[in-house]
Amino acid sequence: MKFNKTQSEVPKDLKDILGREFFGEFMEVLEDIPYISNLISSDRRRVIDMPKDDYGKIIVDVENPHILENMDYFREAAITFKETGKYTNLVPNSHPNSEYYRFWQEEARRCREGMIREDGEWITGLNYFYWNYSPILKVGEDDTELAVKVRGFPNPWDGDYAYYHYIEKCRRSGKHGNVLKARGRGYSYKGGSGLAKYFKLGDRHTPRESRREQAVFAIANEKEYLTKDGVLNKFVSNVTFLDKNTPWPRAKLKDSLNDMHWRMGYINRKTKDESGTLNEVIGVSLKNDAQKARGKRGPYIIWEEMGKFPDLLTAWMVARPSVESGNRAFGTMIAYGTGGTDEADFSAAEEMFYNPNGYNILGLQNVFDRGAGSNSLCAFFSPEYMNREDCYDENGNSDVIKALIEIMEARKTIKYGTSDPNALTQAKAEAPITPQEAVLRKGGTIFPVSDLKDYLADVSVNEGAFFAPHYVGRISISSDGEARFKLDNSIMPIREFPIKDNLNKEGAIEIFQLPIKNANGEVPRYRYIGGCDTYDDDHSTTTSLGSVFIMDRITDSIVAEYTGRPRTANEFYEIVYRLGKFYNALINYENDKKGLFGYFSNRRALYLLCDTPEILKSMEMIKAPVLYGNKAKGSPSGVQINAWGRILQADYLLEPAYGALARGEDKEEEEDEILLNLHTIRSIGYIKELIKWNPDGNFDRISAMGMLMILREELLKRDVTEFKRRTKTVLDDPFFMRHERRLII
Repeated sequence: MKFNKTQSEVPKDLKDILGREFFGEFMEVLEDIPYISNLISSDRRRVIDMPKDDYGKIIVDVENPHILENMDYFREAAITFKETGKYTNLVPNSHPNSEYYRFWQEEARRCREGMIREDGEWITGLNYFYWNYSPILKVGEDDTELAVKVRGFPNPWDGDYAYYHYIEKCRRSGKHGNVLKARGRGYSYKGGSGLAKYFKLGDRHTPRESRREQAVFAIANEKEYLTKDGVLNKFVSNVTFLDKNTPWPRAKLKDSLNDMHWRMGYINRKTKDESGTLNEVIGVSLKNDAQKARGKRGPYIIWEEMGKFPDLLTAWMVARPSVESGNRAFGTMIAYGTGGTDEADFSAAEEMFYNPNGYNILGLQNVFDRGAGSNSLCAFFSPEYMNREDCYDENGNSDVIKALIEIMEARKTIKYGTSDPNALTQAKAEAPITPQEAVLRKGGTIFPVSDLKDYLADVSVNEGAFFAPHYVGRISISSDGEARFKLDNSIMPIREFPIKDNLNKEGAIEIFQLPIKNANGEVPRYRYIGGCDTYDDDHSTTTSLGSVFIMDRITDSIVAEYTGRPRTANEFYEIVYRLGKFYNALINYENDKKGLFGYFSNRRALYLLCDTPEILKSMEMIKAPVLYGNKAKGSPSGVQINAWGRILQADYLLEPAYGALARGEDKEEEEDEILLNLHTIRSIGYIKELIKWNPDGNFDRISAMGMLMILREELLKRDVTEFKRRTKTVLDDPFFMRHERRLII
């Protein structure tokens, strides 16, 4: 494999170092993630290859970055300070024509407008300020293996270069920014640096005499995320440094970390009025009240720890009108967050990241995930393989190959060196290679989310080919009472989760495999079973749906699904009835809802509804089953029963699939890879629900499959009991009974 000059060579014995599993994962990410392919490509562009705009600046491609060269050109101020302890040796002089005054005017301009090199390379104003005027705590340059934190200016990173260009694109296009990131990438420092820049120097391009006072904000759900080693602490540290080492405004009317409010300026002795720039930095703690985000107007608003907002989407939408006019934003909001914390519910953060257009966030082509299509959008992603410690050169170009090898080695050690089943998930969420890993939840789910995401990525590469074998349509009842399936191209099954609104929720029946009939042309009884999550109300103000699945007990595969909400509940019951009749399936359902039973009773089809499973009684989840009426059929819902249904689903997903063996592509490998049941699932909506399940949400397909799995378990137990009753052991054979004395040893 050929890489560009910024990458390390792949060790020849890497397969032995990583082992088959993690070597395979290493090779997959090189091939399947476009962003990584772009970074390591031997044809990766340099600055001389980049197109330029009318001002001679290169047009930066955030999704396909070029190689950075001679980046110290943009760090002259920081390098000078590091060497001399000050930014300039010029004698202080406040005269507008003095060299000292012009030096600091030029530095302020660069901090507002950015800096351009003769070859067209350039960095943004926020980036210039961060690299040259925002000391941070970073790993010191030490020959020992002990990592020591020292205060110093940020190293040039291609990840920071890309981030600041992304934010500049947001600002210029009138949109907001969103960042999903690995831990330890310094975003609190970058956020605090931005606050300090606006506090000291205001916005860009505006002449000083006409520049108005400005307020910029840092928003979090809890105050501790701002002030307990948070973005506001970084802001205070940055401003303190600037007060000591620059001539930029120092006087403050308000200066309080406790109150989270800073106001630049002074009291005019003559007029007694507030004078100066009057720029402000204000911290806002929402404390689970989304309405507190209203009315925050300013050019720069940071949303800290977006994964820890219980009502992030509402708060974001409440804040938008204050910084937008029409379809364009005059103030840029930036939300960022990291995975890997138990309390973090990334549902809202994940929604914003993967659906940026709906929140006026600048979307990029999703080059960060495996198998994302060319039309798939997402926000900005800062992965673990970018700027990992000791894995980048003097210009900040990430050595992706070296970083990935280290990541895989660490994951191998965690998987086989710990007994905690959540340890690897935690490591992936905090040090993610893909956004899908970043939103993994450590706790709260028993489903194999990582495997499900990999499978979803695989099938998403070519959805057209994946859906092609499916039949979509309706089931009709003929005059002789036979259920027949008819294709209908005018309707579409619901495959998204969550659905976006309450419109277009009718859905459609999706057949993955037609029923198999016996020699008499009949569908055998008990071959097919179903599970149903039903409802009674015709109308709903939520996105709740009805759902029913059919399973083939011989192949243990899901063969049909309907998920949707027709105009009336009776229409849903009719669809369930026709699916049951079409497959001659026995159906389990949540019998807390009475409507389905009544409808089937009127249809004289109670034979399609299963009796309340005896296994629930034997496991002491219910009392003795009722022998009549609705309670004699189906299963009650409840915390314990629903939880067991999810456990059964998790076990089912990880069981080997019926007759499914996949020969490894490597001809030298003798072992076969056993496919799991999860690799046979044809319901994209069900996969998405499994991935996003949490205890607080509404997951209709999972509820339906829970009912199905309980019935499956009931019938398995019944089959085993019947087998034991009818079958004698081999020693009961008359031959052995006649010769039992001879067999005694």
